[in-house]
Amino acid sequence: MKKVLLIAAFLTFGSLPFFAQAPSNPWFWDLNAGYNNSNKWMDSGWNTSTRLGYAFTDNFKLNFDMGYLEGKVKDSSVKDHIWTFMLAPEYATSLTDSDQVYGFVGAGFARRDSFSYTLYAYPSPIRLGLGSETRWAAEAGVGYRHFFTRNVGINLQATYTHLGFSDVEKINTVDGRIGLAVRF
Repeated sequence: MKKVLLIAAFLTFGSLPFFAQAPSNPWFWDLNAGYNNSNKWMDSGWNTSTRLGYAFTDNFKLNFDMGYLEGKVKDSSVKDHIWTFMLAPEYATSLTDSDQVYGFVGAGFARRDSFSYTLYAYPSPIRLGLGSETRWAAEAGVGYRHFFTRNVGINLQATYTHLGFSDVEKINTVDGRIGLAVRF
């Protein structure tokens, strides 16, 4: 127990310089929606995501991303639904007081719920059942934010996501998102 307290105290005091450099509005929230283009297992579909981040400096931020991807399974009429949870460091630079560009790389996991699929193959349909699966995932992206006020703006983002599911072919999505950006 003493080791745990000592480690917690060390991490707290070691991170104080980062918190001392935090901007006046260090917390950040995005709410985005868009369209993803996928290959292999899943056709294109809609996506939504939300991000909560903390800015340690004017340029460096750590984000927790939660996303939802939906797309039709190829050669069937069934849609696949995938949840993603990522931890993503972000580097942002301001072009003006109201314009900002950023890039990020993240890692985490993805969850696909179980479904039964009917693949329409020749000469007869094939019934395929897949179990639920949670696997690692990674993402990288770039974006642009324009703030209309000091705290509220619009976000445009392009993201590449790799999902490492084992019982289907790998799913690699590229998507475009637009949404609301809030600093508080």
